[in-house]
Amino acid sequence: MAKTRAKKSASKASSSKDRHHFQEVIAHAEELIQSTAGELGEKAQEVRQQLARKIEAAKERFQDLDDVKEAAEEGMKEADRVIRKHPYESVGVALVAGLLLGALLSRRSNS
Repeated sequence: MAKTRAKKSASKASSSKDRHHFQEVIAHAEELIQSTAGELGEKAQEVRQQLARKIEAAKERFQDLDDVKEAAEEGMKEADRVIRKHPYESVGVALVAGLLLGALLSRRSNS
């Protein structure tokens, strides 16, 4: 139990650290784009615009991943609540699902 909590805590810390590094990279890239706005030639301006578009796309994807992560965490919490509220029914459902899955897999491997 303590190991699981430690793993979750370490995972959250790692995720938080990764998020921070990603945000730093984006901030530095945006700073670079802003600081070089008037100093570049035509080709460099094109590259700068492409970089700006890619940064915006990365921000959107990062936000989408955060949304998915939050939804998954909420789903896990809800599943935990249901299992704790109905432990015997949960064990029964898991047993039946395991039996069905085992039967399907054994039938498939024998074919």
